[in-house]
Amino acid sequence: MKTEISPSPRLMILLVMAVAFACGSANSVSIPEGIDEAERIADVLALSPGMRVADVGAGDGEWSVELARKVGEAGRVYATEVDEDDVEDIRELIEDEGLHNITSILGDDLDTGLPESCCDAILLRLVYHHFTDPQPMRESLRRALLPGGLIAVIDFAPQEHWRELPGVPDRGGHGIEAEELVADMTGDGFEVVARYDDWDPEEPDHYCVVFRRLASS
Repeated sequence: MKTEISPSPRLMILLVMAVAFACGSANSVSIPEGIDEAERIADVLALSPGMRVADVGAGDGEWSVELARKVGEAGRVYATEVDEDDVEDIRELIEDEGLHNITSILGDDLDTGLPESCCDAILLRLVYHHFTDPQPMRESLRRALLPGGLIAVIDFAPQEHWRELPGVPDRGGHGIEAEELVADMTGDGFEVVARYDDWDPEEPDHYCVVFRRLASS
């Protein structure tokens, strides 16, 4: 009697990424059901114990903590923010959680503050559209990421009814279209590995594009 074994949702994400990359396709692939966002992020970035990963625009540090648990004590997470109060909040969270593998970093509007070649992977969750000057920020991301390293950019389509924020580019509303993001990144030393237009079932405007730093960049 033959037993059929269904692949786990986590394995399915890795499989669809592998197929998309092998085919050289930037077409959207689907996220399997039944897997939460922390697991999805870990999977699309191919995180494993001992890796070094950055959470750029970490906010209160919630996702930095999730990343830190994925890479383990042998790994390292760099949590960056542009506001000193946010950086202090992250430090307090690190202490409260009893984690010793997160480093908080103060950046600015033109630089992440990350050390050169410090990261195997980088997460930008609902951050890219806030960049007041995206081009130098992309340069900073490229410098921080090792050749072949992955960046997962989670963002959303422009929301025209949201309030405008000083210095934040207006792209027809607050946010950025996936096509514009892809054009920005692929024009600056990155290639698309996978794209998920249905990243969050509860937020239909949210998408995720995974990029890889080209070895030649």
